[in-house]
Amino acid sequence: MKIETYPKKNFQILRISEGDDKISDLSELQDLITGYLDRGKYNIAVSFSDASYIYSGAIRVLIHCHKLITENGGELCIIEPNPSLFDVLEMLNIDRVIRIFVSEDYLPQE
Repeated sequence: MKIETYPKKNFQILRISEGDDKISDLSELQDLITGYLDRGKYNIAVSFSDASYIYSGAIRVLIHCHKLITENGGELCIIEPNPSLFDVLEMLNIDRVIRIFVSEDYLPQE
């Protein structure tokens, strides 16, 4: 798994790519988010534009990170999920807990 990071608006963007289009292990993402929280960066947006499927363990990591971030007054968002992944997230009601944006351009300003 490869994670590209860069700032946009008041968010730190984490763009995840994985060769087989499936996101199964997000422990590296969890460690990265924890590091950002330790440095006072509380708004994180995760891009899954290259993934068509996400495993339950990865969902669990996202929910855990969402809890850590919101406890610190920040926000975790998902951006640019492809239609297949969006359907999975919607079916699991993740969109009711974590906001999903079709593009990083739609991230809210502070």
